[in-house]
Amino acid sequence: MSDKPASMYRAIDKPSYTRREYITGIPGSKVAQYNRLSANRRMLKELGEEGDYKMILRKFPHQVIRENKQATGAGADRVSDGMRQAFGKIVGTAARIQQGERLFTVWCNPEDAHIAKDAFRRAYNKISPPCTVRVERGEKLLVA
Repeated sequence: MSDKPASMYRAIDKPSYTRREYITGIPGSKVAQYNRLSANRRMLKELGEEGDYKMILRKFPHQVIRENKQATGAGADRVSDGMRQAFGKIVGTAARIQQGERLFTVWCNPEDAHIAKDAFRRAYNKISPPCTVRVERGEKLLVA
């Protein structure tokens, strides 16, 4: 199956379809698997099994993408149903993300920040829209 252009899904003009229990055969998420694994593997390799960091995936692909496949060629009008019962077959999942939103967040020691930046640089190469890594300095942990 060929990849669809991003212009088909770029504009968020409808509310999210929330009745996932009616849809069967939803494929698993690839962003949750490959991007998270590549970043986490890099952090574990550099910081070790007892590494002092915490990473979360903030945006998970919940939106189900459907496609009403149309028959083409000779005799297609006899085979296809047109727009009758045009719910569509599931072709994938997507996350609704606005520009500037965070996908991943990691909390680590300040001396390990360059390792986290490199881990996310490797992870965002697997994501289709252009991403940037932004480092923010947090509050000091107060222990009483």
